[in-house]
Amino acid sequence: FSFAEYNSPRNVNFGVLRVMNDDFVQANRGFGTHGHSNMEIVTYVVEGSLTHQDSMGTEESLGRGSVQFMTAGKGVMHSEFNMSRDKGLRFIQTWIAPRMNGLVPNY
Repeated sequence: FSFAEYNSPRNVNFGVLRVMNDDFVQANRGFGTHGHSNMEIVTYVVEGSLTHQDSMGTEESLGRGSVQFMTAGKGVMHSEFNMSRDKGLRFIQTWIAPRMNGLVPNY
C-alpha cells in the first residue's frame, strides 16, 4: 500500500482496504500528533502498550490483545506512543474507507 514516504499510484488500496500496517515501536517512541479524515481505523495491540490521545478528548492506554476502533470522519487529530522505558510495542493497524465521507468522528 502507498503509505508515508512510499507512494505508488498503482498501489493505493485494495477494495475498501486502504492500509494494513504491522507497526513496531521502540520504547519511548511513537507517532506525534497527526490527522486523519474519512477513514475507519482499527488497531490490534500484539504486544506492549499503546497510548492513544486525540482531539475528541480521548486518552487511553491499550494493552496486549486490545482492539481500538476510531471513525476519523470529517477529521480527527491523534497521537500514538509507546510510553514504556524498556519494552517494545507491536500493533496491527487497518484503515478502511467508510461507506460515506464526512461522518462525525467517533472513538
